[in-house]
Amino acid sequence: MFGISKIKEAKQKAEELKGRLAGLDFDGESLNGMVSIKCTGEKKFHSLEINDAVFKVRPREEVQEMILQAITEAQNKADYTIEQEMKSIMPNIPGLGF
Repeated sequence: MFGISKIKEAKQKAEELKGRLAGLDFDGESLNGMVSIKCTGEKKFHSLEINDAVFKVRPREEVQEMILQAITEAQNKADYTIEQEMKSIMPNIPGLGF
């Protein structure tokens, strides 16, 4: 059985983790490196860089796809880090999936 103190401790650690993750940046790039993006651990995107050369050689649809690739990569990096950090602070409570 898990005590209330363990749950409160885990909640406090989760709040601290949330604050720490908010200060981290996660980068994502398109497969060809022509588009890059950054987001925080809260998945708030704050930087988008597109190489000017891409507009001369790629149609609009391909540029849009590059942006989506970069977003997906940044989100995946953030999700992985969040998952690993949560595993390290959460008590082993059956049914929570951590």
